[in-house]
Amino acid sequence: MPKLFGTDGVRGVAGVDLTPGLARRLGRAAGVALSARTALLARDTRASGPELEAACASGLAEAGVEVRLAGVLPSPAVSHLVRHRYDLGVVISASHNPPPDNGIKFYDAQGLKLSPEEEERVEALLDAPPPHRGRGKVVPGAESHALYRSFLRAAVPGLALGGARIALDCAYGATASIAPEIFRELGASLVLLGAEPDGERINSTGAAALGALQEGVPAAGADLGIAFDGDGDRAMFVDHQGQVLEGDRLIAALAPLLWRRGELASKAVVFTVLSNMGAERYLLDQGFRVVRVPVGDRNVSWQMRAEGIELGGEPSGHVVFARHAPTGDGILTALLVLRALQRATTPLQALVAPVPVYPQAREDVPVTDRNEAMVCPAVQEAIAEAERMLGDRGRLVVRPSGTQLLIRVFAEGTDERALHNAVGTVVSSLERFRTHS
Repeated sequence: MPKLFGTDGVRGVAGVDLTPGLARRLGRAAGVALSARTALLARDTRASGPELEAACASGLAEAGVEVRLAGVLPSPAVSHLVRHRYDLGVVISASHNPPPDNGIKFYDAQGLKLSPEEEERVEALLDAPPPHRGRGKVVPGAESHALYRSFLRAAVPGLALGGARIALDCAYGATASIAPEIFRELGASLVLLGAEPDGERINSTGAAALGALQEGVPAAGADLGIAFDGDGDRAMFVDHQGQVLEGDRLIAALAPLLWRRGELASKAVVFTVLSNMGAERYLLDQGFRVVRVPVGDRNVSWQMRAEGIELGGEPSGHVVFARHAPTGDGILTALLVLRALQRATTPLQALVAPVPVYPQAREDVPVTDRNEAMVCPAVQEAIAEAERMLGDRGRLVVRPSGTQLLIRVFAEGTDERALHNAVGTVVSSLERFRTHS
């Protein structure tokens, strides 16, 4: 059987790759593999969510797990709540993927996404019979929303947003109800985009599609814009002019401020291989150590836990503040950034201005088979040629996506023309594998 888990749970086209039958088997296997007695189960707004939720809940119950149904709730809320009340967290969501897709991801009792070893244990039990310990109950868990709101407010005591005008894009997803409530309670004047729960339009705006927010912020005279993705674990920021500020640059700007306030245990940050060299250089100049890990917020979180590092994240808007939460949380990130801006008495653009940005070139190539493409000799030769083209002036990353049928080609350095030539060389070698729609 092909490996089911990617970099962020199991994903695929709902009803085709991810069927109710598979969701039920995954739920049962996870309950057994992780020896869970209780689980919190949530979903985003996708139309396929309720059916997959019911199937997964049934599988968990077959494993003797008592299941609390939270309904539509951001995935980081599950990560937070599982640490205090449950043995296992489960979210039905395909995060930033398009509406036809869906997925299932699991959180362990520490609120962390499963390790590869734990995922292998789940897959190994997919066809195992349920244990002989009786069927668990499936009950409502409506209190989860209030508990999550309390957690968010407690993370930023004293934060007041009166006088702030903020454009908020909820991507028609899991933050569409709760995020506007929180920001209004704190006194912000809001310009809302994608703030209706709508599974047919999920991620048509938001962190994965920032165009509407970039136009909306200056048009509305907002101080800044904040965009979440479909399940709410990412936050992307747009300044008052509509310029996008990626997560790694924001982390680099925040780290020295947090260190000076005693809010970091060490002068260290975890980035992924895709984080900008400019952000890394800025942090090194500030006396920080920068640790790079493979792409995926799970890899960031696990490395942070292993080394006791309290700040890390990805350009895509996954930011982990380990002192508050074990995984990325878009709403929490937004609140902590706004608190930092108030303390620094500076607008967002000025906060990140000292952090340089190195030129980058990237292209995502849709392919029929990621693994076959990556081991093809012609592709490997093209990668070697592209690396020679860059020399010591840049770096190249070619990797299969862990969530979609894509090969991601990325180059970064000082010579923009060389970057595009290097990416083009690799992309050309992938043409034989390209999916043509």
